[in-house]
Amino acid sequence: MFSVKQIVLLTFVGLTTTFPLLAQESDDTEFIPSGEVFGKIFTNFNTSLSGPDQQTAFEVRRAYLGYEYQISKEFSAEVKIDIGSPNDASQYSLLRRFGYFKTAKIQYNPYDFLELTFGLQDATQYKLQDSFWKRRYINESLMGAYKYGSSADIGAKVAFLTDLFDIDIALFNGEGYSSLQNDNTFKAALGATFRPVDGLITRIYGDLSSKTVNQGTTSLFAGYRHSLFSLGGEYAVHFNRNFQKDHNIEGFSILGDVKVLPKIWIFGRFDKIESNILDGDSVPWNLAKDETAITAGIEFIPIKAIKIAANYQDHYPTAKNTEAVSAFFLNLEASF
Repeated sequence: MFSVKQIVLLTFVGLTTTFPLLAQESDDTEFIPSGEVFGKIFTNFNTSLSGPDQQTAFEVRRAYLGYEYQISKEFSAEVKIDIGSPNDASQYSLLRRFGYFKTAKIQYNPYDFLELTFGLQDATQYKLQDSFWKRRYINESLMGAYKYGSSADIGAKVAFLTDLFDIDIALFNGEGYSSLQNDNTFKAALGATFRPVDGLITRIYGDLSSKTVNQGTTSLFAGYRHSLFSLGGEYAVHFNRNFQKDHNIEGFSILGDVKVLPKIWIFGRFDKIESNILDGDSVPWNLAKDETAITAGIEFIPIKAIKIAANYQDHYPTAKNTEAVSAFFLNLEASF
């Protein structure tokens, strides 16, 4: 019997050797290589309203700087540096700033419906959800916010693209972009995105990492976007977290926004995350981090490259003896 890793590797070998041979010869139109620099800055002012560690501060949470280059009609490359912290969970994370390669990839598009990517790239786990939420500069979508997996990883991906649906198959190192390792543990991922009608998008996703104990994720997402409003929901399970047997977490997120003026949106989001109770225990194993969270605010987009949002964030712990944390934020995104 083949393992999951062997099946995925065989799939990549077959696709990467077959499709280039089938690709049609290029036409006589002269191609001129070109590239561009791009970047993003996430910054904010925040003040605590409740919680054990209250603060008022200006912060620069992240800065991205990159360059993308179209080498030929079929080949392109991208390099992106992430200036941030290697561990946002640390109490000292905002005091340290390091530059990481967030992206260092080569992409091959022999046909409009086929995309092959190799190198350090965006992971497939919650990229769509972040894109639908549109407010990564305020906070990540559910699986990013609660560390189901990294937003980028090194590996290979094949995507089949159509107007109605996309299917992506990937094999990653599994450790993320800030901790690239050379061990024999990989993450195999499979996702399918459907667009049955205009404005509606759904996605089903699953991944598996194999060690003595297997770790994996399963998620479902559905969202509808209109020119005046959007509404989406996600459910995700992360089982055997950190390769610990039966240490599971599950969560769901409901989010949406409404356009009230040409450049002004009101938005809101509700998250809930919880862990299971292990045999012999009386409380969930991850009780200290189980919570419900609310984000609500108003967003002003004066021009396409600038977003400004005044918002309230509340984290209410499941543990009865833990104080709720709430704060007011003024977030800003600048992109170029």
